[in-house]
Amino acid sequence: MSSEERDRKMLAVAIASVLLEESVGVSISPSAGRAVGSHWSSAHRRMSIGGGSLLKSRSSRSVNR
Repeated sequence: MSSEERDRKMLAVAIASVLLEESVGVSISPSAGRAVGSHWSSAHRRMSIGGGSLLKSRSSRSVNR
């Protein structure tokens, strides 16, 4: 078997394995660290960057008329 033929077979195996894994969906699911978190943690993140608290933003009206 020549080197070029072996490289082509390895490429075909790599493509097939990626397609099989993608169809399962496990490899592309978001990690648990990307979850929003609790209301407490999201409120503190908002306040740490200078925004208002989550309680205040939820209690205010959405549109000023």
